[in-house]
Amino acid sequence: MRYKQIRYDGLMEKYIIDFSKDLIKFIDASPLNYFAVKNSSEILEANGFKKLKEDEVWDLDKGKYYTTRDDSALIAFEIGEDVKKGFEIIGSHTDSPTFKIKSNAEVADTGFLKLNIEAYGGMIHSSWLDRTLSLAGKVAYKEKGEIKYALVNIDRDLLTIANAAIHMNREINKGYSYNAQENLYPLVETIRENLEPENYLVNILAEELEIGAEDILDFDLALYDRQKGAIINNMVHIGRLDNLGSVHASLRALVDSKPGRNKMILLSDNEEIGSRTRGGAASNLLENTLERIALKFGLDREGYQIMVENSMIISADQAHATHPNYKNFADPTNIVKMNEGLVIKIAANGAYATSIETKARLINIANKSGYKLQTFHNRNDKQGGSTIGPITATALGIKAIDVGIPLLAMHSIRELAGVRDIYEAYDIYKKFFEED
Repeated sequence: MRYKQIRYDGLMEKYIIDFSKDLIKFIDASPLNYFAVKNSSEILEANGFKKLKEDEVWDLDKGKYYTTRDDSALIAFEIGEDVKKGFEIIGSHTDSPTFKIKSNAEVADTGFLKLNIEAYGGMIHSSWLDRTLSLAGKVAYKEKGEIKYALVNIDRDLLTIANAAIHMNREINKGYSYNAQENLYPLVETIRENLEPENYLVNILAEELEIGAEDILDFDLALYDRQKGAIINNMVHIGRLDNLGSVHASLRALVDSKPGRNKMILLSDNEEIGSRTRGGAASNLLENTLERIALKFGLDREGYQIMVENSMIISADQAHATHPNYKNFADPTNIVKMNEGLVIKIAANGAYATSIETKARLINIANKSGYKLQTFHNRNDKQGGSTIGPITATALGIKAIDVGIPLLAMHSIRELAGVRDIYEAYDIYKKFFEED
């Protein structure tokens, strides 16, 4: 898929909308981190990228490659010149806040079958209530004596988390706090009080995978919203924009960029819970990949360090737009507007990895294309989040910058972004890969 460079003349050009439609298609097909990696892998394969396995010897030359870890993290790269010149890298993450299913999850309670869950990441709880939800994830099962794995998406309306009526909770509109242990169980169906749940989850998974329930060993399941994404005039309304919006933009930038330079995307997992997992940005996935590339091209340890020093990573997460209904939450001199450009994120406390050198480079790229950039700083009395930027910069000593598409309702079940920002992020990332 190719997208022309654009200039804005007050009209909503069709190709801007087409790019947002492609993003919506990608997110709708990616209800969980596993599916984001699966769908990214299919796009890479269709664009000539060869899969490498971490437990096999890599045979590398100039060309396109990718590898995955545990089906939830991915690195793709293109080697086009002397690797000692370094790599242009864009990093994002595949996970988003959700509710994970606990072990022994089925509960029979007051005539309902409900499921025991725990929160994954920091979410806006209320946004998950009174919606049609389902489950997706990964299943381990036994087949002919071997352990195998499969992804499963129960593609039907399956459950909901119901609010209490306002007649019974008059405080609901006065800053009510939901108790995750008491109030947020998903309801599946009504049952007779004297009946047991009888392994509902295992049975439904067996039905989906067309295997015996006794063959299922384990599963990793989470909730997702059944409502499809939508375009509201010049805004995209969908869940998981944080951070599948960055996954999609960096992936498309990689496959659409012209060949010649060394470039890479990192799709790490578990950013929403601190990145300190086997597939997270704090793992050895990026470092190992870079080191293996260096060794295959004959670099010693010092040559590897030179390669890293000549590299740069864009930590592409998302940014907060200034909310017109909550303007007092924003820094007064760094107002961020939707459809006004990609955002550079800056924090004196080191929560973002942006430096004067990396910021200057990105500004130069944007200026050449006629794009505006915006800056985000937290208010002095608010504690913001962090990203994979400081983690990778610290671990590798690599130059880094934190950027993002401005959103409203970040970490809600449905977030809001501008179509122009979505396209401009992709185009700036592509030029980052192509820049001489």
